[in-house]
Amino acid sequence: MTDSELKLLLGKQELLLKNLLELSQRQFAESDAVALDELLKQKDSHFDELQKLDPLREKWHKKYNRSLGQEEQKLDDNIQDLLEKLLLSEQDFAKIVGRDKNAVSLQIAQISNQMQYRKDTTRQRPQIKNMTT
Repeated sequence: MTDSELKLLLGKQELLLKNLLELSQRQFAESDAVALDELLKQKDSHFDELQKLDPLREKWHKKYNRSLGQEEQKLDDNIQDLLEKLLLSEQDFAKIVGRDKNAVSLQIAQISNQMQYRKDTTRQRPQIKNMTT
């Protein structure tokens, strides 16, 4: 792996992170479950690609054992910034999903209680006999 390949690698990481950040922010606005599922699949694909780049970067650092040049450092700083933004976006989304999950759990509990109440009250209703006169 040459020096110029490092720039390509860093550029690829930067592009993947920009795409991931965009997808991460789009998931907040997505209300359709099928579209959200597709969006999450795209994110998984990008994460997989990103993970494949880490060993290549490590290989470069072992081979060349030098500090990054000015351009490379700028790309690396941008990658770090994108990672931080992505982390915040994902944490915010996890909070929203957690609140939604808690709200749904509460609704299910309320429905369950209502069903139990209805079962209990139907068993305890007094039976009125038909009286003939």
